[in-house]
Amino acid sequence: MPIWDTMGLRASRSQLVSFEGTVLREDRRCPPSTERRPNHIGAGLAFLSLGIADAAEDALISHSRSRVIPATGQPLAEMQWLQFEAADVHTRLEAARMYSRHMAWPADRNSPEFLPATMTAKVLANDIARDVAQLALKAGGGSGFLRTSPIQRLFRDAQAGGLMAYSAEVCKDRIGKTVLLPQD
Repeated sequence: MPIWDTMGLRASRSQLVSFEGTVLREDRRCPPSTERRPNHIGAGLAFLSLGIADAAEDALISHSRSRVIPATGQPLAEMQWLQFEAADVHTRLEAARMYSRHMAWPADRNSPEFLPATMTAKVLANDIARDVAQLALKAGGGSGFLRTSPIQRLFRDAQAGGLMAYSAEVCKDRIGKTVLLPQD
């Protein structure tokens, strides 16, 4: 919910998420648990970045289809370099989305895999959100920086996900320790 315009999600308070008119069955609600359970809020963080990545990809597609290159008369979307880069970010976005959906499985089962999986999903989603937004900005050129362009806001919002708790560095530290150090 954008409240005021400044750099990224954190500063603009647009990190507030509202669900209105959403029907949630009683058996899907999260009542306070009587047993020790992981904090499921972390499971949603990847999906915030994936939403930004989707919006950035939509902006990239829209801009590249409508922008005609004066020298060639072709739409920007017909440029091979952009097609290759769009294919790269699209496949990585799909992979991050699939991993994030997979991460929900251990979350629903309160598995010990839950925390490392949420951190991995968050890192993957943050990275791809930044990369898709960067490509949209690159394709947008100077007009991508204009206040009238949705690309400039998406680019700034994409940077914020990796800074929010747990930051990408904290997640990568935890993941790296899990990979490299002996487990007790």
